[in-house]
Amino acid sequence: MKPNKIIKWMRIIVFLSMIISLYLIYLHYSDKSSFCDISEGLSCDIVNKSVYSEFPPGSGIPVSLMGFVTFWIVLFLLNKVEKGKKEAKKKFSKYLFYLMITSLLFALYLVYAELVLILSICILCVTLDIFIILLLILSFKLWRCYS
Repeated sequence: MKPNKIIKWMRIIVFLSMIISLYLIYLHYSDKSSFCDISEGLSCDIVNKSVYSEFPPGSGIPVSLMGFVTFWIVLFLLNKVEKGKKEAKKKFSKYLFYLMITSLLFALYLVYAELVLILSICILCVTLDIFIILLLILSFKLWRCYS
């Protein structure tokens, strides 16, 4: 896959991720119920209003806000990769890959919190987890293009 095509797909995934993150931020502070509040075991509201929806737990900083900022950083790095010279492309694509590894590790912690501590699954959160895995794969491919 060519770097420009990888960057294009990554941008699409990031924009979708940012929209979902903004919706989850809104839900975190809202009294309204989410469209994905299906049952006790499948509820964005239960997960998004739990103590684990903030990091560190109980800190008041929504995980969804951290996600939004992370996706914004991904966009920033993609711009650096796209517009940089060869060495910059290599450096920033490497940073992007490491950021996505970190994001995946954090997502695994959140999946653990959902399955074991909260006992409820957030469909939107799982969607973001899938997007993070896709971004990790694509960022690896992008890095390999410049290595």
